[in-house]
Amino acid sequence: MPSRWDIALTGPADAGIPLAAPHAVVSGWLDDRPPCPREGQAGRSGHGDQVKKWAFGPLRALPGGREGIVMQVRLLDDALEDRLLASTAPGTAVRLGSGYYQVCALARLVERAAWADLRTPPGARAWQVRFASPACVRRRNRAAPLLDPDALALGLAERWRLLDPPTAPALPWRPGTGPVWVSDLDGHTEVQLLPRTVRRDGRQERREEVISGFIGRVRYVCDHGSDADAAAFGALLAFASFAGAGSHTAYGFGVTIPEPTWQPPTVRAGSK
Repeated sequence: MPSRWDIALTGPADAGIPLAAPHAVVSGWLDDRPPCPREGQAGRSGHGDQVKKWAFGPLRALPGGREGIVMQVRLLDDALEDRLLASTAPGTAVRLGSGYYQVCALARLVERAAWADLRTPPGARAWQVRFASPACVRRRNRAAPLLDPDALALGLAERWRLLDPPTAPALPWRPGTGPVWVSDLDGHTEVQLLPRTVRRDGRQERREEVISGFIGRVRYVCDHGSDADAAAFGALLAFASFAGAGSHTAYGFGVTIPEPTWQPPTVRAGSK
C-alpha cells in the first residue's frame, strides 16, 4: 500500500541541493540493479522497471530552527519498507549535491493508505492541487509542463494499473474527450537540468536534459461529467498525493499536495 516517510538529516540547510540530487541516494537504498539483485529481502524495486515503486519529494528544512533538511520518500509497495528502514539507520552518511549530511533518526512513517481506500468516492466535483515541484509530461522524448487533466489522469491510471491491477480505476473516457477541465490556475514554469545517460555510437554519455515543469495551483472541475468520471478522477488525484504526478517523480518532480476548494453546482451528463 502507498505510504510517505520522512528522513531527517543534519547538515547544511542552504547547500543549493539540485532537485534531482536525492535520486541517486534513494535509488541506492531501494533499487536492484542487474545482473546482481540483492538477496534476502522480499521488497525489490528494479532499477529498469517500467514503473518505479517509489517516488521522491519534497525536500524541506528541519523544523525548530535546527540545521539540516528532511527528505520525503513515497513508497508505492509496502514490501519496500524494511529496505528503507534498514538503509536509514541514524548516522548513515548522505551526499546531496555538494552537501554532506547524516541521518539523525530512523525513517518516520507520515501517512499510509490502502489501495482500495484511495478509491473511496468522496462525492467531490472539483479538486485543487498544488504542484510543489515542477510537474511535466513526457512525449516523444520531449518534456512539457503538465496541466492538462487528460494527460494527468491517463498517466496516473497507467502507473496504478502496473502497480496494483485489481484496484486500478479504468478511465471511463477516451484521451481528448475527458469531462474534466481547468477552471483556475496560479503558478509558473520552472526549468530544471536532469542528468541523463544516453547511448551514442556504442558508448554511454552523460548529458543534462532541460526539463520545464509547472509549479503552482490548479483547480480541476468535473461539473458536466458522470459520477463515474468524477470518482475516477478523484481517486487518481488521491493516488497522486503519494505517487506524484507526471514524469520523473523518482527525481522529485510532480510533488502533488491536495488543497480545499469550493464545489460547483453539478450538471450531470445527460441532464437537461
